[in-house]
Amino acid sequence: MELLDVTLTPLQRRNRAAFVDRSDPATPALIPGQKVVLRDETGEYFAGTVVDEQDDTVGARYLVHLGVRLPEEFALRRLGHQRPSPDEERLDEMQAVLDLLGEARESLGRVPSQRFTS
Repeated sequence: MELLDVTLTPLQRRNRAAFVDRSDPATPALIPGQKVVLRDETGEYFAGTVVDEQDDTVGARYLVHLGVRLPEEFALRRLGHQRPSPDEERLDEMQAVLDLLGEARESLGRVPSQRFTS
């Protein structure tokens, strides 16, 4: 799994989308559907998924879906930078819960709001 540093604007946070410059030599080659870990300018970690490659007037970039915020311990674990602990099964279950929370957030975001009339 790859770690990508991003700067997130308020609009990107609200829309749960980020852009990563493909022309930057530090950016690895990514493919749509690939899972990544994003680190924003404040040092917060997020789960991410590469959505698409774009070439437009702004330049060559990747569109990345901004997923659930990850505690540093879990972000490093996803990246393979942290040694497994004796309580590995519990941590694996927590990773699964974080993924489910992200999926639940996404499904709720797609449900149109309903208006009640009196």
